[in-house]
Amino acid sequence: MKRTAVVLVLVLFALSLAAVATPVAEAHRTWSVIAGGATKDIAVVSNAFHPRTIEIAVGDAVTWQFQGFHNVAFLGGQDAPPLTLQEGDKTYVNPQVVFPAGGKTYDGAGYQNSGLPPEDPKAAAKFGYSLTFIKAGTYPYMCIVHGPAMSGTVVVKERVMGSPASTARQGQTEQTATISAGQKAWAAWKTERQGGAVVVPMIGDPKAGFSLLRFSRRPLVIPVGTTVTWVMRDVFEIHTVTFLGKEKPPEFVIPEPQPQGPPKLLMNPKVTVPTPTKTYDGTGPVNSGILFPPGIPGNPPTSFSLTFTKPGTYAYACIVHILEGMVGTVIVK
Repeated sequence: MKRTAVVLVLVLFALSLAAVATPVAEAHRTWSVIAGGATKDIAVVSNAFHPRTIEIAVGDAVTWQFQGFHNVAFLGGQDAPPLTLQEGDKTYVNPQVVFPAGGKTYDGAGYQNSGLPPEDPKAAAKFGYSLTFIKAGTYPYMCIVHGPAMSGTVVVKERVMGSPASTARQGQTEQTATISAGQKAWAAWKTERQGGAVVVPMIGDPKAGFSLLRFSRRPLVIPVGTTVTWVMRDVFEIHTVTFLGKEKPPEFVIPEPQPQGPPKLLMNPKVTVPTPTKTYDGTGPVNSGILFPPGIPGNPPTSFSLTFTKPGTYAYACIVHILEGMVGTVIVK
């Protein structure tokens, strides 16, 4: 009887040691990344992922919380698809960017895309994207809308020391720093002079990760005969300088219904194509066409100049960002 009891105790002790020595599989977790952000008036926007780098374990998921018009694209070693496609004299938004692609898991192979959120802010607030990573590795991704400067990295390891809560706090801290840097740049913004011309810079900062969606802090007051030049110094955004006169703002994107599948998204030529006018007296619309970030291959236009020939108060807008409040006024005396 005693011998049986001793054997039983030894067996239980051995089992307890085995339980301690055998690692318990860690439950898969979900981590959060913020895509973008903005001030309440949307004068300053974040064009960054927060945090820009995140470390997770194999089998974990990442959920991107969208705060702006962004997408999440893992290229799998391929070139990024272009944002637009040309068909004859028409320019369309690339469906490879607009619509989701890929599955719900990722191992580093192939193209995965969240698609783009709706433009309506309330609908966009409900838009999300989640991806589960099933293989260890380092996976870069980007927002195709805002180019390579808006990029992030997911590092997948067998084990990680951090927690989703601490990483979420890091993301919020990074976002706050980005917005704060943009607010400081906006507070310090001013026009420049080049000879007799007035230069209006359109600003963004790839290191801090922000863009300013405003033309100027106050109406631009100039004498008759002054030339104003708007210059792109933002690597993230595209803009227009559009004086509408008495016309209504045109739609930036026009859906073209198709017999099957989703509509094609035409970029309105009234927005994308510049008018030939170099002077302005308040008569009729004048448009810069799309102004692009500096340094793009092919040297698309990055500035627009207009000489004002008649006194008056002239309102203008960026049609791309008119819903965000990117409007301005030139007062000619």
